[in-house]
Amino acid sequence: MKSGMKRIVTAGIAALASLTMIGSLAACGSDTAASKDLVLTIWGGDVDKTTMQQRLDLAKKKYPNINVKLQYIAKDYDTKIQTMFSGGTAPDILEIAENVNAYSTRGQLADLTSSFPDAKTEFGNANVNAYSYDGKMYAAPDRSAPGVVYYNKDIFDKAGVEYPSESWDWDTFLTNAQKLVKKDGDTTTQWAYCEGDWWAWYMTWMYQNGGRLLDDNGKATVNSKANVEAMQFYQDLMYKYGVMPKPEQITDTGADPLFHQGKLAMEVTGFWNISALQDVDFNWGIAPMWHGKDTAVPMFSNALAVSSQSKHKDDAIKIVKFLTSKEGQKPIAENALDVPANLEAAADKSFTEAKWNKNGLDLSVFSKSQSMTYAPPFIPKWNQLTQAISDGMSQTWNGKQSVKAGLDKAQKTVETALSE
Repeated sequence: MKSGMKRIVTAGIAALASLTMIGSLAACGSDTAASKDLVLTIWGGDVDKTTMQQRLDLAKKKYPNINVKLQYIAKDYDTKIQTMFSGGTAPDILEIAENVNAYSTRGQLADLTSSFPDAKTEFGNANVNAYSYDGKMYAAPDRSAPGVVYYNKDIFDKAGVEYPSESWDWDTFLTNAQKLVKKDGDTTTQWAYCEGDWWAWYMTWMYQNGGRLLDDNGKATVNSKANVEAMQFYQDLMYKYGVMPKPEQITDTGADPLFHQGKLAMEVTGFWNISALQDVDFNWGIAPMWHGKDTAVPMFSNALAVSSQSKHKDDAIKIVKFLTSKEGQKPIAENALDVPANLEAAADKSFTEAKWNKNGLDLSVFSKSQSMTYAPPFIPKWNQLTQAISDGMSQTWNGKQSVKAGLDKAQKTVETALSE
């Protein structure tokens, strides 16, 4: 073969090899793109980070070709997430809570309805309804701690009062509460019950009385007869019956310090209170909340959503489905982080018989109470809704205006907000 022909053949072979290598690299690049890291954002503390990473490690075993990078945002979570959306760099998966539909109505979240056909069986009606809007589910419930009654057993025993239970109605609650108050002259030294003006407290009394903040058509019903009755009862606990402290009689931190100091017989709050009570010097327990005309228990939850900007939505959905499964939620229970939103996980021994439960608490109270929860109306203007009630009722809680006047103010503000 002539040298010129050799150069041509050699060059051709080299070119072919080069093309083959380029093709191989392209193929590798394609594989890399398919398994490109997803990003999941969360808020919280050290236990939140550790627990989520453990769960992602479990997810990696199930889906070895899907890599998920955990991004922790310590403060200004929503502001930073919205900045990421604006810049086209939104996370693939994001932790979300009450403002879920501020995101969904901006088109920022993927519709997960078809990906969770058995959602209400997995998470319960209230949880699914809370993270749905216009018939579509935009986030999968991840953690869901129902409010339960924390009660001081020593106070109840000394007063000869039965421990709280879901069988109590409002009349039973009030009768027993009056027996739990102690006074030194005109000064109350021990209160029966205490909460504050956060939405979870006042809304629960409203819902227990058959009230709502919005009707089925989304119209404001803040000042309905049922809500006025409920808030009057709540107000009377302070100003008529004296079983609950007035705002000026407690610190801004509310009921928790009173309970921790042994000066409060009972409060309704979430799972997080357990860790804060490990070193108190009195006996305490937990119980399901009482009922009114209806059963209604507050729910403290968050969820996982998939960004509409994600280039790997199918993979992101697989991860969310795993993280909200019984297996994916087990570290939540084992690390005493919270109550798993997955009902099967919440009823599992990894939670109900958790090794960290040194006080012998009946943790099944949480899983039992999950079926009693109501779905707060997480509308896009949720923040305006709750702020309107707080502003309208502030003078009522201070005893300077009637319940009806406060709810009327809130009603007008909410109507204005919803019309904008």
